[in-house]
Amino acid sequence: MASSDFEEAYRELEEGKLESALEKFLKIAEKDQSVEVWVNIGNIYRRMNLLAKAIESYKRALEIDQKNPVVLFNLGSAYYQMGKFFEALKLLEKAEEQGLTDPRVKVVKALCKIKLNLPDPMEGLDEDQKRIVKDLMKNG
Repeated sequence: MASSDFEEAYRELEEGKLESALEKFLKIAEKDQSVEVWVNIGNIYRRMNLLAKAIESYKRALEIDQKNPVVLFNLGSAYYQMGKFFEALKLLEKAEEQGLTDPRVKVVKALCKIKLNLPDPMEGLDEDQKRIVKDLMKNG
């Protein structure tokens, strides 16, 4: 992959030019089957609310690296958005097991636990994370 192609596609993604960025990343994916390319494709689909395509893209990334914590987190987040809370929780737990320390993991895990009526959903969260969870639950 020419890094300039990737950088251009990523810049368009950052600028919110989703269709153009998607087109560029899909073209890159024809030659470069990397985790980074498929994660970005999945992220674009998620932002477009095309969750089934996002999941398919994240699964392509997992075929390349089954233990990639970023892929596991993104796949779990997509399942959460689809209302598949149990599947989401399992993937988020795997992401943590693989060493992902992003605070968003704990937040989405807590949201899953709340949706699944599991005990102590806020356990292990700091005060900021608890506030974020409460705000997200209030706002739907």
